[in-house]
Amino acid sequence: MFKPIITAIISLCTLFVSSAAAQSYLFQDIDVTGYAGGKFELECMVNIQGNDKASGSLLVAVATDGTKQLKNYVGKADEDFPKNQWVKLTLSGKIDKAAKKLLIGALYDGKGKFFYDDFTLLIDNQPVAISNGNFEESTLNGWRFTNPAKNEINGISNSIAHSGQRALYADRSAVVKSAYGENEAIGKYADVNGIKIYYEIYGKGAPLLLLHGGGQSIGAFIKQLPALTEHFQVIAVDTRGHGKSTVDSTRLTYDLFAEDMSALIRQLKLGKIHVVGWSDGANTGLILAIKHPEQVKKLAAMAGVLFNDSTVVSNEINHMLRTQIAALEREPSKTARDSLSLRHFYLLRDEPHVDPAALKGIKCPVLVMAGEKDIIKQTHTELIARNIAHSQLYIFKGATHYAPHEVPEEFNKVVIKFLQEK
Repeated sequence: MFKPIITAIISLCTLFVSSAAAQSYLFQDIDVTGYAGGKFELECMVNIQGNDKASGSLLVAVATDGTKQLKNYVGKADEDFPKNQWVKLTLSGKIDKAAKKLLIGALYDGKGKFFYDDFTLLIDNQPVAISNGNFEESTLNGWRFTNPAKNEINGISNSIAHSGQRALYADRSAVVKSAYGENEAIGKYADVNGIKIYYEIYGKGAPLLLLHGGGQSIGAFIKQLPALTEHFQVIAVDTRGHGKSTVDSTRLTYDLFAEDMSALIRQLKLGKIHVVGWSDGANTGLILAIKHPEQVKKLAAMAGVLFNDSTVVSNEINHMLRTQIAALEREPSKTARDSLSLRHFYLLRDEPHVDPAALKGIKCPVLVMAGEKDIIKQTHTELIARNIAHSQLYIFKGATHYAPHEVPEEFNKVVIKFLQEK
């Protein structure tokens, strides 16, 4: 009975890493007959031991009629989950009127040791019994684990507890990460222009440099990497100050990103390569093709821009960006993450500065792409294509700036066909 319901949770909760297969769950089912339409509040305490920045946890629930899923509930995902301390997780919602069971539990992901304690459930402000919710019994008694990672160990621990003597634990400290962007078996660093660029190489064939968008990382291409690696040797990169790549105090610009990639291409002795870039990655790819034409064989650029003004994106978009910048600038106690986010916002506001005439210096074939409903105005996308001698223009019907996620099969087909054309 539980397998299709848990599969539904897995499809819903791709929140911490690129691959849902890396996420695990603990849960038990609660009889909610008689609570139709009631409001529930679920809480627990979690302590994640370790230093994996990508690890985290959140509460999840699924209402069922005993045979099929009726509604999913997902707690808040904290991108910078506190480590080595007890943290309260919360989740609330309204129980579907047809529900007979409410599956309650937690999603967890990353490396480290995850300790859970003191699960409580209120429905209409009245406590509802949870089997071994404080884990003081020596057995799991009602709790189940699903989708555990390889080398994961689960059980009851008496070494640490939020209250009482025991807590439930999921030990993932021996887990070897294999998700895109987190692949410990193949991930490497290159010393480039005073910082370390993280990259992963997949597949065989003609080399292809894969460049993600702003605020993203290699994992953004989870729907492209399997298809691309069937035809190419893909070098997937975390841009400076993104993902696992480091950053220094140098002002972030797309010209700097392009020089980083040029240096990486030389260091890896890739020669002349294909480049696929999305959003910021498209900006970097265009500049790379302008400044280092000897390194770019073909370029596929999704939703790139030459500059930022009202002819490129709406005034509302730039107003939102300025509002975010102002809020962060006023923050009296900015974290390192806040400061880096502010630098990323400055990059979006102030860059790039590419004269359309400079595109005429691009010698390689270029596929210029955008979504029909992209935040990048189609007139600007057409301007880019019009100024490149050997260009093709492709607009993804009905898609937005996130076409690689929204229409992945079409996106992959179009890009692969372009790159394989003689």
